[in-house]
This record gives sequence, C-alpha cells and structure tokens, in this order.
Amino acid sequence: MKKQTIIIGVILTILISACAPAEPVSEVAEPQVMEEQAEEVMESSESEVMEESDTEEEAMEADSETAEVSFSADVWPIIEQYALNAHGGKGGIFLESYDDIVAQVVPGDPENSLLYKVLIGDGAPQMPPGNPLPEELIQTIYNWIDQGAKNN
Repeated sequence: MKKQTIIIGVILTILISACAPAEPVSEVAEPQVMEEQAEEVMESSESEVMEESDTEEEAMEADSETAEVSFSADVWPIIEQYALNAHGGKGGIFLESYDDIVAQVVPGDPENSLLYKVLIGDGAPQMPPGNPLPEELIQTIYNWIDQGAKNN
C-alpha cells in the first residue's frame, strides 16, 4: 500500500509538472512602456522607408546615366538578328550598314526617329511585324539614338 501511494504521488507530480506552463506568464506592461515600444517601432519603420526611397532614387539615377551604347557591339547585333532578313538588299528600307541605319534616325532625338517609332509602333507599322522586340533591346536602340547615334 505504501508503494502504491508513492507511485501515485510520483505519477501525479509528473502529470502536474507536464501540464504546467514552462515559463511564468509575464505581467502586463504599463501604458508608458507600451508607448515607448510603439515609438521605437515607428522610428525604425520610418528609417526603413527612407532607406528604400534612397535606394529607388539611386536606381533611377543609374538608369538615367546609362553607359555609352556602342553601334558595333550593341545596336548592329540587334539589327542583324531581327531586321537584316527583311531589310537587307530587298525593296523598301535598307538597313545593311551604319549609313543606312543612321538615315532612319534623328541623332539625339529618339522620339522623332523613324527607327524608334517603328519599334514601338508609334505612327508607323510596328517592326518586326507580329513579333515586337524585347523591351530591353528597344531601350538599347533608344539610348543609342539619344546619345547621338554614334558609329562606334
């Protein structure tokens, strides 16, 4: 009987300790402490927003200060891949050389250049028809014209 009482006591002790919370429940913070914590969170959120804004501005500045676009390294490969089959030695507009291509642009003014207008479909049929160039390639040609359409 004594053994049974001890065993039941041990089992009850184990059950009670297993069901009890591991850490004591913290007391409710005073309103002043809660206000201070809220202010800290607000200040850190504001600084994060400012950092994100600075990063966006830097990215926009980097885009506006694009690297010089090379005709031979950047523009000619685009023309060769996407336009030369249709505009090389056949009727219509020829794009077989730098001189042919520059005749279709207003150096420094992409918006008034026929080459750029046909790529975006502005007042002229979009080229290549039914399969426009990827945006980054159009941007390369835009930047080249904007930079003076140099033969470099």
